[in-house]
Amino acid sequence: MSDIRHSLLRRDALSAAKEVLYHLDIYFSSQLQSAPLPIVDKGPVELLEEFVFQVPKERSAQPKEQTKDSVRQIIFSSLFSPQGNKADDSRMSLLGKLVSMAVAVCRIPVLECAASWLQRTPVVYCVRLAKALVDDYCCLVPGSIQTLKQIFSASPRFCCQFITSVTALYDLSSDDLIPPTDLLEMIVTWIFEDPSVLQVLMTLQLHLTEKNLYGRLGLILFDHMVPLVEEINRLADELNPLNASQEIELSLDRLAQALQVAMASGALLCTRDDLRTLCSRLPHNNLLQLVISGPVQQSPHAALPPGFYPHIHTPPLGYGAVPAHPAAHPALPTHPGHTFISGVTFPFRPIR
Repeated sequence: MSDIRHSLLRRDALSAAKEVLYHLDIYFSSQLQSAPLPIVDKGPVELLEEFVFQVPKERSAQPKEQTKDSVRQIIFSSLFSPQGNKADDSRMSLLGKLVSMAVAVCRIPVLECAASWLQRTPVVYCVRLAKALVDDYCCLVPGSIQTLKQIFSASPRFCCQFITSVTALYDLSSDDLIPPTDLLEMIVTWIFEDPSVLQVLMTLQLHLTEKNLYGRLGLILFDHMVPLVEEINRLADELNPLNASQEIELSLDRLAQALQVAMASGALLCTRDDLRTLCSRLPHNNLLQLVISGPVQQSPHAALPPGFYPHIHTPPLGYGAVPAHPAAHPALPTHPGHTFISGVTFPFRPIR
């Protein structure tokens, strides 16, 4: 059929249509001699569509584009997937330069490949790429971060993966591992423009339930929460003498919100006692006390072991009930009762 098509392309529309019908007459006549019901192949149908119904051949451009994307992804992965050998240093150096250039010229196909690479590559290598980009756009040339900031609309997927890598890069363990102010402001701008980086946990419960994994697959490891809480506690101690009580309170509110969503969606699986022990090191916060003490709405889809989130039904300490030994908790005031339901948003207080 390809030879026939090339011949038809040299004809005018009317003669091409007549030629198609002539060839189809011969084609189906020969098929009828061998089978009572001839099979209509894709080739004749495409010829009819192109030369009789005048549908341009570009109708198949989308599948071809998808194929090109797949090939591009495979080549990119072959070039830059770490192999655990001496070539990895050269591989990572070249990757950093390529992605940095792609950001500079807003080359979307390369950014999309880099996003896939970041998603499936071990974090130690993702951190190296993130550091190379931060060095190029936050440190070397003042003001160049605006170039990085503008790619959000071009490749949100890359920006999402970049945020994840930056989070792993800056663990706040030293002055060198504190993110630059410009970088933080850029990420905040991205998140305000499209908060779906943040809302993924809200849709997670449905997906886990559909795959019968709700309550079985913890996507947020409890071990990762330990250094986070320890860092918040350390920073709170440092800010205490500076009359920064409002900032500390806001940080603890944010932590409580994140914990509530993670637990209610089934992303964070941990015992209530473990979470209480971990958060007991933090300054007192009403919202945090409410979250770690329950109750969280029970999901009807799957059962968790007793004592695990999100199945908690005991009333929170100091909320809606008088403790058995009130003198043992003088720092906790009595509060009115609360109905705590997952999925209900917390009051938002903007960061100042």
